[in-house]
Amino acid sequence: MQHRLIATAIPYMNAGPHMGHAMEFIIADVLARYNRARGNDVFFLTGADEHGSKIHNKAQELGKPTLEMLNENVVLFTTLEDALSVIPDDFIRTTDKVRHWPTAQLIWQKLAAKGDIYKKQYSWLYCEGCEVFMPEKDLDEKGECLIHHKKPTLLEEENYFFALSKYEKQLTDLISSDTIKITPDFRKNEILSFLSEWLNDVSFSRSVDKMPWGIPVPGDETQVMYVWCDALTNYLSGIWYSFDQEKFKTYYPTYLHVIGKDISRFHAIIYMAMLLSADMETSKNILVHGFVTSAGEKMSKSLGNVVVPEDVMSVYGSDALRYFMTVWGGGVGDDIDYTATAYHNHYNSGLVNGLGNIANRTSTLFCKYYPEGASMSGFVLDSVIDGVIVSAYGLYIESLEAFDLRSGYAAVSTLIDLANKYFDDEKPWTIKDDPEKLRDVLLNLVEILYHINILVAPFLPRTGEKMREIFSLAISKISDFSIDSSFRLTSENTSMKLVTVPLLFMKI
Repeated sequence: MQHRLIATAIPYMNAGPHMGHAMEFIIADVLARYNRARGNDVFFLTGADEHGSKIHNKAQELGKPTLEMLNENVVLFTTLEDALSVIPDDFIRTTDKVRHWPTAQLIWQKLAAKGDIYKKQYSWLYCEGCEVFMPEKDLDEKGECLIHHKKPTLLEEENYFFALSKYEKQLTDLISSDTIKITPDFRKNEILSFLSEWLNDVSFSRSVDKMPWGIPVPGDETQVMYVWCDALTNYLSGIWYSFDQEKFKTYYPTYLHVIGKDISRFHAIIYMAMLLSADMETSKNILVHGFVTSAGEKMSKSLGNVVVPEDVMSVYGSDALRYFMTVWGGGVGDDIDYTATAYHNHYNSGLVNGLGNIANRTSTLFCKYYPEGASMSGFVLDSVIDGVIVSAYGLYIESLEAFDLRSGYAAVSTLIDLANKYFDDEKPWTIKDDPEKLRDVLLNLVEILYHINILVAPFLPRTGEKMREIFSLAISKISDFSIDSSFRLTSENTSMKLVTVPLLFMKI
């Protein structure tokens, strides 16, 4: 058993959640569930980034106390997690003065003691939308932010800086050698390319009169921490860095960060450099995902193409959205494109006609001919089916260990396709006069269905729970969806009884 901290990037609480947040939560939750099913001790962390001028200004615009607005937005995010069957072990807020503030201030003090924090006067272009300082080379030909399409503001302040440039070579070595493994490779190459240019030191604080909503800098009440030492330290405060070293050491270093492509530099470079400065071990893996686009375009209120997760789930259910986020699109880390027509078609073909069809056909026919159960005496699992099961587990585990959810689900699809083809080829409804052959065909189908249930559960947890009811068995491996490629349901029981359950997916 391994202890693994899996954490999403904490979303910025200036507004409610969107499809990109849903994607990130789902990816992390699938991997957390998979690791638990493999017998690992997982701590799954999400949270909220709650400081900064944009949040403070938004609250003033709404005429609300800042914390009141934040509390309302946090509820929107936790409600979305619940709706998606995303179940984190903790939700860390950067306004948490008991756990988070002491952690952020302690890390600041460690970096300062190392000589890596200093004060200087500077002028810089600042994008409030991104809440980052931007060099001109990162702007478009109009001098605007590539994401928000607005010109940054020129700021002139005296702030504290972090000596990021000091760690350029060390970071390059760690990332090149995959000691800090960035997935997919093309995101790793982007980070290495950025490092090879010239790594500048970064502003680490803001003046209180410019950004009044933040964590005070230790020893200087005229300054508050900028996002780096504030929000990025949530991965430490979320596992009680300042208060419970036993718990902290159990899950540290972070096994996996799940983050969007727009903030990959912050995690892979700034946060890793902060850990090096604090003489702490760096994170093991950084999985960088893409965006959810709408008919090939970035979702935007001005374009009127924003897709709201709750609206989609109200029609198709949460597991269908989880299916979309993990199965569709290109390779690992690519953008996922949403269109209502494609979503509808894939829901019906992949879930209704694929998974739902074989679960319903198998359980219904089995219960019709063996309402009291079937004896396993003399039954031998078909060797071809056994081989496909072994192969599916191999692909599934290999894929999910590499954070390739799409290929992982392809292994599940292999079993779904196998079962549907076997059912159509053997036509069990036509051999009721040959009880032994009928029993063997149905038991072969039950075995495949069991393994589909085990492997689909991390992806589609509500569907997994519904399928589990079919087997009517009190065995540990199916009760906790334990992934065991050597386990065979039909050889571990002397008899088999199924029950019928409502359709897993309704055709829409």
